[in-house]
Amino acid sequence: MRQIRCTTTLGTRPVEGRMTIMRGTNRDKGGINGDFLCIKGRYAFDFVEHAERLTMPLMRIDGALKPVSWDRALSEAARRLDAARQTPGAIGVVGSNHSTNEENYILQKFARTSLNTNNIDHRRTADYPLFFTALRKHGASTASMANVLTSSAILLVGGDPTYQHPLLAWQIRNNVRLNGAHLYIINSRQIKLCRQAKQFIGVPNGCEGETVRWLTSGSDSPAESTLGSKCVELAGLASALRAEQDVVIVFGAELQDQDIDDVVKFGASLPQAKFICLSGGANSRGAADMGLLPDLLPGYETDRKRWSEGWGATIPEKPGMNLRQMVEAAQSGLLSVLYVVGSEPVKDYAIDVSSFLNTYLIVEDLFLTSTAAVADLVLPSSSPYEKSGTFTNTCGDLQIIRKAADCMGPRSDLEIILQLAERLGADVGAYRGNGPGVRGEFGDSRGAQCGEADRQAVWMSTQGANLRTISFDPDSVLREIQNLLPDYRAPHVSFSHDISCTPSAGETVQAAALIKPYGDDLFSSEAFGRYSANLNSVLERSLTLPYQSKIEPV
Repeated sequence: MRQIRCTTTLGTRPVEGRMTIMRGTNRDKGGINGDFLCIKGRYAFDFVEHAERLTMPLMRIDGALKPVSWDRALSEAARRLDAARQTPGAIGVVGSNHSTNEENYILQKFARTSLNTNNIDHRRTADYPLFFTALRKHGASTASMANVLTSSAILLVGGDPTYQHPLLAWQIRNNVRLNGAHLYIINSRQIKLCRQAKQFIGVPNGCEGETVRWLTSGSDSPAESTLGSKCVELAGLASALRAEQDVVIVFGAELQDQDIDDVVKFGASLPQAKFICLSGGANSRGAADMGLLPDLLPGYETDRKRWSEGWGATIPEKPGMNLRQMVEAAQSGLLSVLYVVGSEPVKDYAIDVSSFLNTYLIVEDLFLTSTAAVADLVLPSSSPYEKSGTFTNTCGDLQIIRKAADCMGPRSDLEIILQLAERLGADVGAYRGNGPGVRGEFGDSRGAQCGEADRQAVWMSTQGANLRTISFDPDSVLREIQNLLPDYRAPHVSFSHDISCTPSAGETVQAAALIKPYGDDLFSSEAFGRYSANLNSVLERSLTLPYQSKIEPV
C-alpha cells in the first residue's frame, strides 16, 4: 500500500521473484481524499516498469557512460566528494521535490555536516520562507485539506486546482455542493471552478498581485489605476468575505514577493482566516520544510547552534549558494563537484550543458534525464512506490508512504546518501537515529483489509521467504525530525513554534527569480508521467471529450 498526497492502495503480485504493481485504487477510502483518486494515482503507476528505467550505475569512461558496479560507483563518488570537501563551499548539492522528507532531511544534513557546505537548494515552486514569515508577522496559520471541506468560504487567488491540484478542487466542489460554502475567485483565466463560484473577478493577465494590494490598502492603493472598474467588484468581495464565519484563502504562484505578505495581511483582518500556498511537485512543501535551502535550516530556522548540538556536528556559518548561483560557479570552475539528487536543472532552467564541463557532476535519478545524460556518474534510484517514508502536501498534511514494489538494481536516495556518508567516515547510526531497521526484500505487508487475507504474508510464508532487515530505516530518520522539529509530530504541520524564517539579504533580492512553478497539469508533467503508457493512453482517448480548452483568457 502506498499513501502519497492521496491515499492509494496498490495491488501487487509476485512476478519473477519480485513484487510488481498491477493496479492502483483507493478502495480503503481512509485518507484525506476519501473516495476520490485522480487519474495519475489510478493509472500512472506503470512508469516504474518502463524499459528506459536505470538499473545499474553509469560512469563516464573514455567520454561515454558505461555500466559499473555499485561498489565502484560509490567509491568514485566518495573519492571525489572527499577531495572537494577539503575546500569549504567547493561542493554544490541539489535536492528534489519528489524525494521523501526523510531523504531530503538526510541530504541537507549530509551536505552541511559531512560535505562542509551550505550550497544546497532544490527547484522551488513556491516561496515558503516568505510565506511563513508573513504568517508569523500577522499571527496567521495554515489550513489543512480537511479545513477546505468544512470552511464556510474559500477565496482562490490565481492557480487552477482542477488540473494542478485535483484533490483540492474536489474538496472545494464538495464543500460548495454539500455544505453550501461560498467560493470566491480572482483569476486572469476562466478556470473550471468558476462554475461553482459565488463571485468571479476576472483581472488582466498578471494582475492578481494588484488585486491583493488593493484589498489590503483599499482606495489608497496605486493599483486602483490599473484595475479600474474592477475595484468596485473587489470592494463588494471584501465586504462579503468579512461577513463570512471563517475563510480559507488559497493562492497560486501568481502571487510573489510583497504580494504574499499583502494577501496574508488582508486575510488576517477576516474572521478565522487560514491560508494555503499552492506549490508544484509531490513534496515541494516538504523539501523546503526539511531545509533544502542555502540560508535556512530545517523548519526555516537560522539557529545553527541548536542544530549543531542536535546533530553533534559543526555547521558552516556562511550561507551557501542557491541553485542558479551553483550553476554559475560550476561554469566558472569554482565548484569542484555538483551532486544532483532526483532533480532536472538542465531542463527546468534551460541550462547550457557546457556549464558542467569544469565540474564533476553526480546525478541520482530513475531515468537518463537531460541532466543525467551529461553527468560523470549516474546512480539509479528507487521510485516512491519502492520505498517508505513521508511526504508533506501543499497544505502541510503529513502523509505516509509504504513500500509496495521492488525493482532490481536501483537503491533509495536514503540508502545511497547514507552509504556515501559512511564511506566518508560518518557514523551512519548518528545520521538516521538508532532504529530496528525495516524489511529489506519485499517491503511492508499490506495487511488484511475488508475481510481479506493478507495475500503477501501468505505468499511469503508458503515460499519460506526470509524477511531480512536493513539499516536504512526511514522511521528512525522521522523520529529524529520529530525530535528536532516538534511540529512534525502532528498530522498537520503548522509550525506553531517560534521559527526564524527571514531569508538572508541576498536571498530576499533573488527569491522571485528562484521560484519556478511547473505550470503544467496532470498530463503534461514530465517527471514520471511521460514514462507511463497507461496515462498517455488515457490522454489519447480524452482528446475526443469536451472541455479541451481549460485556459480561457478573461
